Parts: sequence; C-alpha cells; structure tokens
Amino acid sequence: MKFKYIALMLSLLLLGSCKKNILDITPTDRISESSVWTDATLPQLFINAQYNYLQDGFGFNSSDNIQNYGDEAYNTNAPTPYPTTIANAALTPDNVNSLSTYFYYWNNGYAAIRNFNIFFQKIDAVPTDAATKAKMIAEVKFLRAFVYAKLIWNYGGVPIIDKAYTISETLTGVKRNTYDECIAYILSDLNAAIAGLPGQQTGSNLGRASADAARALKARVLLYYASPLNNPSNDQKRWQDASDAALDLINTNRYSLATDFHGLFIGGAGANNEIIFAKYFSTATYQNIGFYSGPQGDGGYSTRTPTQTLVDAYEMTNGVIPVIDGVVNPDPANTYNPNNPYANRDPRFYASILYNGAPFKSRTYEPYKGGTDFIGQDATPTGYGLYKFIDQSLPVSATTPYTNPWIHFRLAEIYLIYAEAQFNLGNENNARLYVNKIRARAGMPAITETGTALFNRMVHERQVELAFEGHRYYDTRRLKIAPTTDTKPVQGVIITNNGGTFTYNRVNLLTRVWNDKLYYLPIATQEIRSSGGSLSQTTGY
Repeated sequence: MKFKYIALMLSLLLLGSCKKNILDITPTDRISESSVWTDATLPQLFINAQYNYLQDGFGFNSSDNIQNYGDEAYNTNAPTPYPTTIANAALTPDNVNSLSTYFYYWNNGYAAIRNFNIFFQKIDAVPTDAATKAKMIAEVKFLRAFVYAKLIWNYGGVPIIDKAYTISETLTGVKRNTYDECIAYILSDLNAAIAGLPGQQTGSNLGRASADAARALKARVLLYYASPLNNPSNDQKRWQDASDAALDLINTNRYSLATDFHGLFIGGAGANNEIIFAKYFSTATYQNIGFYSGPQGDGGYSTRTPTQTLVDAYEMTNGVIPVIDGVVNPDPANTYNPNNPYANRDPRFYASILYNGAPFKSRTYEPYKGGTDFIGQDATPTGYGLYKFIDQSLPVSATTPYTNPWIHFRLAEIYLIYAEAQFNLGNENNARLYVNKIRARAGMPAITETGTALFNRMVHERQVELAFEGHRYYDTRRLKIAPTTDTKPVQGVIITNNGGTFTYNRVNLLTRVWNDKLYYLPIATQEIRSSGGSLSQTTGY
C-alpha cells in the first residue's frame, strides 16, 4: 500500500511542560512529546503528518478559490467575499484571513515551519542510526523548502524562522527576509534534499519526497525567480539556472509524457510515468472531487465550473485560437462556428471540460434550462462543467472514495519551464521543440512562431495544458500580464434549446479590476501587531 499523508496527532501533541506532581503519569490516550523523540520509529510518523501542509487542490475551499482568482473557473458555492475580494481589488489586511487557507497560507505555513524547527532541534537525540537520520533530515528539508516556496509566491519575502517559539515568547522584532535571501534558503534545502534522497520513490513510498521531487520544485522556484516580477533587470543567470534545473530533471530519463491526457489525472499510483510528485489517496483517505465538481444531473455540486475565457483558449484542431478577448478570430484559417462552438477543438478540451452535448456516462451533458444539468438557478452559471479530474466509472456521490492523485509536479510542466527559460536565453529552437513535444502528445500541430508571438504561444500553452492545476494565478502575476488578463470579466454562456438546435449567448459573471498591490497578498493585521510593528506590510496595503 502506497504512502499516505496520515494526519497523526503527533504534530499537535508537542505539549508545553507543567509542574511535576503525582499526576504526571504517562498518558495512554496520546503520544507525549518526549515519547516521539525517544522512539526510533515515531519521528518518521511525525514527518508523515507534515505532508498535509503541502495541501492539495481538491479541497472544496481551496482550489476553488485559487482558480476563481484567475480566469479558469468560477465557483458557484463560494461565500461572496471569495470571488469578489481579489477580483475587485478590495483586499485588505483586515479581511485577508477570510480567504481559503490554500491562499491565505501564512498560518498554515508557519505552523509547519514550527514543526520543522522542532524536528531539527530533536533529531540528534533520536535513537536510530546515522543513515536513517540523514534520510529524514533530507526529507524534512524538502518539505520546508516547499512550504517556504508557497509562502514567497504568495507574499514575496517572508521571515526565515529557525527556532520553535514557545507560548511564552513574543514575535516582537520578527522581520521579513528579502526575496533573494528566501530563495537562497530554499535552494540550500533543495540541494541537500537532492543529495540525500532517492531519485524516485516507488511502491509503498509513492508520495514521499524524492530527489526528483526536489529537482522539480527547484525548477519551478527558479522559474518564478527569473520571471519579470522578481527579475526586473532580466538577469540572464537566473534564466540559465532555471534552464539547468529543468534539464537536470529531464536528463534523468525517468519520466515520459502519458499517452492518455484524461487518464493522467484519474489514474492511481503507477498509472503513468509522467507524474514526478503527487499526493496519493486511498479508500480510507480519499477526496471528493467527483461529488463537489461532478455534474448536477448525476447528483454533484458542479462547483469550479470552467469559464468561457478558458474555453475560448482551446484551439481549433488546426492550431488557430478560435476566440480572442470574446471576439471571433478573423484568421481565414479559423473554422470556428458560433452555432456549433465545440466542434474540432484541441483534444485537451474534451478531456478537461464538460460542454453542452458532451458525453458523460450513458447520457449527454445538458447545462441549458430544462436540461438534466440545470437544476435551479444556481446550476453551472458558466454553462460548463469540470471534467479533468472526474472519473466516469465512479458514482457522483459524497460517500464514493475518489482516489485519483493530486499532481504537484509532472513532466509536461518541466518541459514548459525549460522552454520558457530557453526562450529567454535566446534559444527559440529549443523552446519550440519542448512546447511541441507537449502539443504532439495532445495531437495538436507544432507551433512555428518566433519572438513575441512565440512567447505568447508558450504562455497560452501553459494556460491550456496546466488548467485547474493551480498555475494560472501565479503565471499572470510572475509574468506581469495580470493588468491585462485579470481586468477582463469572468464570462459564461447561457444556452437556449431551440428544439434541436442551440444558441449560445455570452454573459459577464464577474467584473474585475487590477491594482499592482495584488501581485502579492497582504499579511493579516493581527500578525503585524504581534510583531510589535517590526514585520512590514506588503507594498500597497
């Protein structure tokens, strides 16, 4: 049985000491702190519990929100502040902690860091051999690097904390480290993890940190570091470092692109060789993506409904983008038909989106009024349903164990990182080569553009290939294209059944504006106060 993220109480049982008295007996209903670090096996269980802090995108209150703040999906059931706060630039330090913890990661991130610091304080005394300790240390360094990476992607430079504060200690004097200092700290941990962990994990260890997982995280960290938001002078060394990190992983030759794009996301452990690092589930520890995002006609909630903006991004089979900014592309080669808008599209469209007339189980998807998937006024406001992670072989039910993994890193992303870095280093042939590997897997024609047009196609390829995987929000910011992409309204379509034919009318669901402060999130007011004012607020707030 593969490794699972067991949320043991170990991470919650690092109890403060109390005065010694006759009642200080060994508890029988929990594991004491002293027991964890004097036992040869319990430290590994403590580490296992820390994987939960990496989070997955299946959570009802997590990936819903990260996608709402981009242009991929619109969550029908989120409380009002969630889809409007960032979109309308009304985000403040006083309301930021109302966001999902997938976004407002500060509390979870520093809770994890405290646990990592406890581990490093205690590991020397654990009664186990040096090789086992070295492996555990490398594993925790990977986890710590991942947590810090998530923090800096959301907040910019953050405090590097290397001690576990006690309840009696104050945070007075804590300051942000610079983004550069955080990058150096993360890379130090990742290099140690690469040196100390096996290249791949297999069998019962699937889902556990590996050297390749650390290589993948390193490539993404360096890509973001080289991007315009964090690299205004376009330092070429940063692009070279990102390129080298991605190529280092590619050259292991341990991974290949899966042949079945939809199967890549619903298959379990070992279903394909594209996955580098993922969170795996079992029938005992499962997720409910099928229930929350499955069609209403089958009993699902139909949340995270794809937007018309994303649907427009899926090309025609000849490689032409059919609709740009809501207007049909005038390219003579465009075969798009507004009365039959879903014909002849990129195969990834059919593998990712439920659209009017899409086959689902033994029926067709019907999101129009009077259709099977239009149940009440709150039925899919965009006119689409999520399909990318939905397994048709399973019932759409809250009690059905969905065990498909959440993929943190896969080979296609590494190809795209390498392509972008190569483009910025002036190697356009290599950039096209690796983008076209992904397009060939999808059955799409090769791109041939150069210069700015090539850059735009690479950004577009990320939007389509990595849809719903938690990338778009960060891509529009790191590339500094958000002032353009994130000021466009979130659109859906109202479908009318005319008795055998259909009409499709676009509607604006959410108006968005941009403010440059939105490149990063604010820190909650109470955190600033706890530091005595030493912790500086994010610029613009």
